[in-house]
Amino acid sequence: MYKILLSFFLIAGVACKQKPPASEKIKTNIQNSKTDKHVNIPGTRLYIVPPTGFSVSSTPAGLQKGDSSMITIADLTTGNFYSNTASFNKKGFEQKGIKIFDYQDIKVNGFPAKYVSLQGDANAKMYWLVFGDSSFSTMLMGVYPAADQTTGNQIVSALNTIHYDKTKKVDPFEAAAFSLDDKQSKFKFFQFNANMYVYTIDGVNNKDNPDAPFIVVTQMPKDRNTTTKEVARMILDKMQGYGLTNAEVKNATQEKIDGYDAYEAEVHGQMEGKASIIFQFVIAKGDKVISMQGVTKTDLEENLQAFRSLSRTIRFK
Repeated sequence: MYKILLSFFLIAGVACKQKPPASEKIKTNIQNSKTDKHVNIPGTRLYIVPPTGFSVSSTPAGLQKGDSSMITIADLTTGNFYSNTASFNKKGFEQKGIKIFDYQDIKVNGFPAKYVSLQGDANAKMYWLVFGDSSFSTMLMGVYPAADQTTGNQIVSALNTIHYDKTKKVDPFEAAAFSLDDKQSKFKFFQFNANMYVYTIDGVNNKDNPDAPFIVVTQMPKDRNTTTKEVARMILDKMQGYGLTNAEVKNATQEKIDGYDAYEAEVHGQMEGKASIIFQFVIAKGDKVISMQGVTKTDLEENLQAFRSLSRTIRFK
């Protein structure tokens, strides 16, 4: 259930009327030593040389150029490259009607990798690069305006500079746009992956207990015209595709908290045949949004109150 709460990236595209240069090529064996030009992307073990005009971003983690070009990075340090990319192949993309320009199996720092160049929509093109092993899975997604091949070439050139340090210890809150005080809560920080922060009772691993309550906090970029209620609705729609049934939204409120737009709701329904409550709390500051989803199948009212209390400790940095 943790994985279905990963955030959505809202990508905008713009047109550019210049004649596109020849496309840059991805290396079949990306192998680099770290140099003084490399920067570490906060919250990851990945180093990359930023292209001219790109700056480091934290929400989402990666590099950004203006509003329409970016390289987002999801470093799943407890993931599995082989299971995560089981359906990542050319045939699978084409069956979904996606236009593929290039697909290759390559290497990144000695790790197996998959690379694809594709048309995201009429206005945007994308590069996806995924690499890892049985203990981690790292994905880079480059997006740029379809007519701006110069920026596309910059992105590919940057991908060719990747250096990955599997031994690096990551500070999970280095790239966090928020703080959360769990000192007085029974729910404690357990795990961080990409932009997803998981809280469990006493911070213990409960993955083998399907009925254990948990909280997932995510941070993501938000279009300024998208409301906190709409963000909550998108996440709920996703959850309904992964086993949540008979969902009924109750006690929904929209208000200002510390001057920021916030939305709160209880979603009553069933998960795996058991009565469940999902507590949704979404708060926004400018183009950033923090989302909390608390899921419980036991001690419903007690855990619901614990979710609500913890949500009130969220602060933007």
